[in-house]
Amino acid sequence: MSSGEDPQPRRRFPSWAHWCSTSIRGIPVPVSRTTRLALVASIVSAVCIAGAGVFVVASPHTASAEDRPVAAATDTRVERGTTDLARPRTPDQVVSGALDTPALSDAVPFAYAGDSITARPDSWLHQLESDDRLHAVGGYAHSGYRADQVLAEIGPVPQARVLVVEVGTNDVNQAVPLDRTIADVGAIVRRVGAARVLVVAGPPSDWTWSRWGADRRSGQLVLTDALHADADAHGWAFVDPFRSLRAADGAYLPGTTPDGIHPTAEANRSVAAAMAQAIEQTAR
Repeated sequence: MSSGEDPQPRRRFPSWAHWCSTSIRGIPVPVSRTTRLALVASIVSAVCIAGAGVFVVASPHTASAEDRPVAAATDTRVERGTTDLARPRTPDQVVSGALDTPALSDAVPFAYAGDSITARPDSWLHQLESDDRLHAVGGYAHSGYRADQVLAEIGPVPQARVLVVEVGTNDVNQAVPLDRTIADVGAIVRRVGAARVLVVAGPPSDWTWSRWGADRRSGQLVLTDALHADADAHGWAFVDPFRSLRAADGAYLPGTTPDGIHPTAEANRSVAAAMAQAIEQTAR
């Protein structure tokens, strides 16, 4: 103990006699045996409760969703912006190679490079399977894939007159630098080797949050502008088939999306019609 510290005073605890009596105006008053027993029982109960509390705290416990603080759940909703949708889960949907669909002898042969916007069962690509003016002769699309992942899987499709490039949505979601996405688009074009190229705008998004910390809605708008500028610089065609689905702030119009990310099957009909027209125009 240093000289600057005050010594701790010696503690004096009440004697049993003190617990067994009380006083009124300084005059000791005896306490009955029944009262003393009740007092002892109260003290023992308190000690047991305290001991049980220590036991509960020390016992092992696996956290669950119910253990999350209410404040944390509220903060998560704020981070997600205006949407209160559950976090979407993308199934593993893949399309590759030529599609065996009826086509006219002079149908436009095209290739595709895409993510879930192209790979989903009700996508524009699958809705064009019944259009005999067009024929998908090769390509690769995978739900959840970034542009670099599509690049790693796609191969040359030299017989394609048009290459449709629909990538970048998951780059935005995963906060990939924009210049890297644009570079990967160029690499996809060189890999496929089609005569002409059609670049597709980013789709709308109801989500202003991702687990990578990206604002998906504003990011899609930035991506679309960059893709358009890059297409112009290379002399490629550009199409925004989502115009009829997109609100002024970049979100989906009500009733056009099931999850805030993808168009509904009905909405994809208008997307497919716009894509068909753009592919035919690009092929001329």
